[in-house]
Amino acid sequence: MTVAAADLERHLDVPPVPGDPRSTRTVGWFGATALLPMVAAHVVGASVVDPVLDPISWYAFVPGGGELILAGGLILAALGLILTVRMYRSGLAVGPVPAVAMILFAVAMVLVGAFPTDPPGTPATFSATVHRVSAAAAFCVLPIVGLSLERSIRQPRSALPRGLRSAATALGVVVALFLVVHLSLVFFADSGVMAFGLIERVGFVIMIGFLFLLAATIDRESPTAEPEIAGYPADEPAFLISESRSAGLVG
Repeated sequence: MTVAAADLERHLDVPPVPGDPRSTRTVGWFGATALLPMVAAHVVGASVVDPVLDPISWYAFVPGGGELILAGGLILAALGLILTVRMYRSGLAVGPVPAVAMILFAVAMVLVGAFPTDPPGTPATFSATVHRVSAAAAFCVLPIVGLSLERSIRQPRSALPRGLRSAATALGVVVALFLVVHLSLVFFADSGVMAFGLIERVGFVIMIGFLFLLAATIDRESPTAEPEIAGYPADEPAFLISESRSAGLVG
């Protein structure tokens, strides 16, 4: 075996450098920004709303709380649309399903803030119905985005698509079980899930985490993010890199 062949074989084992994590950074910035109005709402309504028992939507009854909820929804809606553009531009998303699902997510997040719920103990109005249906829809469509994106990745470069599928399946099951239990209690027992407020807040964090996983999958699996050998451009052929190194060994 020649020195060049041996050097080529050795360097082909070098793990590829991950692609540009710009989508992950975007989720980080937008997610942190969306958390700011949520944290502000908790501070403003600390003496009125119980974060363990009461839903986030009750901050709409606190001065300025409704505007904070709407701001958080608008930020997450914009984030969903940005990720949609990137998954299609990268060539990972195929067909209308991911786009339709993510657009529904964005619309739902806006409607959650635009249509506040009713005060406790009052009959449900149109605004409250839109609010509740939109909140449920936002969680229901995210697993569809993850499953459809994973299915369109034919040759995965990492374990992220498999993780995305597992997370989407788990999220879908949890959302379905929660809705069945909660709606059953509301309609048949005139009550709701215990610690509903805490569960809703944990769900909000899970939503951000799922968007992080979606963004990481877009960054890592994008065909435009060519793998590269550490320290060398991605568009330089591996055999040329190896030959240049081998030439130094021979010389």
